Amino acid sequence: MNFLLGFWRQRNYRMATIVSGLAALWLLSGILLKDEKQALLEAEVAKSASAIPAERVKISGRYIEAQPYTTRVVVNSRSEANRSVQLRAELDGAVAGLPVDEGQYVAKGDVICEIAAEDRPEKLARARASLKKAELDFAGAQKLKGRGLQSGTQMAQQEVALANARADLKRAQLDVQNLKIRAPFDGVVNSRPVELGDFVRRGEECATILDLNPMLIVGEVSEAKVGSLKLGAPANAQMQDGQILDGRLRYVSQQAHTVTRAYRVEVAVANDDGALRSGISARMALPTGEVLAHRINSSLLTLDDAGLLAVKVLDQDKRVVLRNVQLVSDESDGVWVTGLSPRALLVTVGQEYVSVGEQVDVELEETGGDLPAPLSAVEPESEPVSVKQAAQASGESL
Repeated sequence: MNFLLGFWRQRNYRMATIVSGLAALWLLSGILLKDEKQALLEAEVAKSASAIPAERVKISGRYIEAQPYTTRVVVNSRSEANRSVQLRAELDGAVAGLPVDEGQYVAKGDVICEIAAEDRPEKLARARASLKKAELDFAGAQKLKGRGLQSGTQMAQQEVALANARADLKRAQLDVQNLKIRAPFDGVVNSRPVELGDFVRRGEECATILDLNPMLIVGEVSEAKVGSLKLGAPANAQMQDGQILDGRLRYVSQQAHTVTRAYRVEVAVANDDGALRSGISARMALPTGEVLAHRINSSLLTLDDAGLLAVKVLDQDKRVVLRNVQLVSDESDGVWVTGLSPRALLVTVGQEYVSVGEQVDVELEETGGDLPAPLSAVEPESEPVSVKQAAQASGESL
């Protein structure tokens, strides 16, 4: 303390201290004023910036309407003849005639194979004569019985003789009829393993005839889907060459295959011109129900943070919203999805440049651009959509 008093009593030191203090105050005043000015300037800039509205991102959008869509289950299938019958000989004998070639269409009743008659016509004539004699003997026996000259035993013998004669005649008639093997229905001769002069025995195959109209498209449906099928429902099938055929589900098996645990189904399609062949591979689509869905371009699909399929739509304030959707069908010209409101404003152009919650300016496209529901479609059997499949559908890389 004494040191400070002694220091202050000296005039030089006192003046130096006062000058230094004034200089320090002057320097500090410049810094403080500068900070105040800077703060005021920044406040003015911020106020000016807030007065200018931020420019919104411009995107394109379209209102899409939900449409009834028939869900389908698709199975691998093949074409199959409506009926296939092996015509077999009912008599032993040599093949005497083959009026129809393989691959030829025939009508019901046309002769396919003919067996040599041998002595069968003569046996038929003998059977007729035997029947006539048996009828005369029986008539005479009845007259004698009426006079009391015929016993009951003799009458029974005459009845047996008459019945045997009738049976022999019937057998002879059938033998003559069976000499000609006829088509049981309209169809095509698919194969004929015999030739003229071949000897066939009773039960051996003469030819195979196919009924190709209608043609059947057959496949197997899993036990998880078979319960949703309805007999008589319209169905379609895409053949190996891309041709799509329409028909109706006519048969669903009530018992599963012992190995595959799947159920056989049949769809009948018209084949009036005979262009369809049996055994062609196909993809059969069977209706399982109807849902309300939207049809959009697959490029609009994206993934959310959980890896689920989603699309970007706009709410009433034109803010971007990410909606999860479920893939119903994936077709060549678009995908069908569910999960959106019946009428949604879909972001169609610029979805890559906007984020969720951002308010945007939207240019509406024509509502007529909504894709129509297809008349018929073949789609894959519904399975859970994996993240990888979803990314491929949306054009993104995982």
